[in-house]
Amino acid sequence: MRRKTKGSIGEKSRKILPAFFMILVAGICSCFFYQLMLIQGESMEPSYHNMQLVVLNKIDRLYQLGDVIAFQCKELNSVLVKRIVAGEGDTAYIRNGTLYVNGVESLFYPPEAFLYSGLLEEPIQLGKGEYLVIGDNLSESRDSRYPEVGVVKTGTIIGKICR
Repeated sequence: MRRKTKGSIGEKSRKILPAFFMILVAGICSCFFYQLMLIQGESMEPSYHNMQLVVLNKIDRLYQLGDVIAFQCKELNSVLVKRIVAGEGDTAYIRNGTLYVNGVESLFYPPEAFLYSGLLEEPIQLGKGEYLVIGDNLSESRDSRYPEVGVVKTGTIIGKICR
């Protein structure tokens, strides 16, 4: 006489297999397409706040002025989130507290907003695949003005924040 057992191996695998498949699909989507990301710090306020969850788009690799990107910063051993203020072929600098891109005042920051110019005290000409990034909260942001960050190269960009 056969004894009935609770849940055979086949029955258990039918429950585990869909869960495993869902985790696998979520992992693939996170690695190659879209990823949830937690903003840490105040450098992008008021646009993004500390502990805010955002979606990172890893598919769209066409970066434009104003895009907010996440990129790997080896010197600070972290992922930073900043706004692109100048791109390929642009020349940027800060004079009298004002950011200029190609000789025109930047639309992203009001005139005389910058108390610190750093690397942007002298004009920087960007090459192919190079970007300058600055946080929206100028007093709290470590960005392209600082030598630890400097010019951001396309290869270090993880993706851009979905609006």
